[in-house]
Amino acid sequence: MSTVPATKSSTEIDTARLLEALRKGGDAFLCSVAGVGEAASRLRPAENRWSVLECAEHVAVAEEVMLGLVTGERQARNPEGPKRDDRILRSGTDRSTRFDASVQSQPRGRFSTLAEAVAHFQAVRQRTLRLVEQTGEDLRATEVKHPHHVVGVISTYECLLLMGSHAQRHALQIEEVKNSPAYRTGAH
Repeated sequence: MSTVPATKSSTEIDTARLLEALRKGGDAFLCSVAGVGEAASRLRPAENRWSVLECAEHVAVAEEVMLGLVTGERQARNPEGPKRDDRILRSGTDRSTRFDASVQSQPRGRFSTLAEAVAHFQAVRQRTLRLVEQTGEDLRATEVKHPHHVVGVISTYECLLLMGSHAQRHALQIEEVKNSPAYRTGAH
């Protein structure tokens, strides 16, 4: 007797895609900070550029801010489907355009060590992953107002997708810092 494989619902497909994006972004971020010493984490590639520690602080704080958005009060919306998903993933990791961080996620020395910032990110990312794994709701059917003016109002699903690409974006930034002459000469 053969069985016909069950068809996955759009919510199950969305959940799998979110988990993949969140894990990929988290892994990229963690790989980028692996092996960076505390002294080296404070080196800036230029006067107006962030250090690895400042990047890590921003990622950890932004993760918490965005998780607060998706777990807080959301507005209902008509689900639009995946038409903007690829654009969010692409633009989220595109380092050719710089954006100023929202005021609440700008680095301000919240963490005294890189290890502290990374641990905070990991704890919040684990809460994010659990939320996505356990929710079962259509995350495209609600929306949040992202604190960055460039992003604006997006679906809860899109906000979670952005969380994955945001961590990846800053992993790329950290690699840029580590490849800068100031870092290479100061880190040794």
